[in-house]
Amino acid sequence: MPLDSRRHQGLRLSRPERPLDFARTANVIPALVDEFELAVDLPIAFLPGADGPSVVFVTGAAPGTNAYISEDGLWTGAYVPAYLRRYPFIIGDVNETESILCIDETYEGLGEEDGERFFSEAGDQEDTLTRALTLAQSYRDAAVKTESFCAMLNEFGLLQDATLDTTAPDGTKSVVTGLLIIDETALADLSAKRLQTLNQAGFLKAIYAQIASLRSVEKLKPTTPEKETAKGRKSA
Repeated sequence: MPLDSRRHQGLRLSRPERPLDFARTANVIPALVDEFELAVDLPIAFLPGADGPSVVFVTGAAPGTNAYISEDGLWTGAYVPAYLRRYPFIIGDVNETESILCIDETYEGLGEEDGERFFSEAGDQEDTLTRALTLAQSYRDAAVKTESFCAMLNEFGLLQDATLDTTAPDGTKSVVTGLLIIDETALADLSAKRLQTLNQAGFLKAIYAQIASLRSVEKLKPTTPEKETAKGRKSA
């Protein structure tokens, strides 16, 4: 819903008791290319789509699970994805040249009793809203760069199908399918011109960060049993 000084004049933002419960069942979370080197404990992969691939952090070994959110609704990893930090705000497009700050009105942390106000009694923007707008706009700008990154990988044929799985001590397997990852063979065979293009765009570091991130697949394993094994394998 577009944020409006009249409709949301009395709205406040507070920290809910379980702040990340809204993402508890999300086993993939949208990622930004600028986050790759910071997210050292998150597996990074890509999802195919009609408009091209998109990049995600893999946070659960099966749909409906998230290994990085505790029972208290808190993030347990070393790096919190920007997608979660900017929530419940997002930049929406009005048309090709105009955008507006939108908010998820169902977010648990919104109310009119406690927390930081969005607007003053006079309808002026408060610091809370200014910070939210800055973060949401930065997220959107980084998302545009990320789309270019994914499009270039797709154009250069650098993505391949992949499956990530974890195996519990009792032999039960959880599998994340339908993913794409960097094809290291295709990367090694890339022409000097295309490598230079990737380097000039600042994408080579991100490519190697994605490859290295797959070492974190073991973090997706179930947390209840004391001993598990985890592995990531490329599908044919």
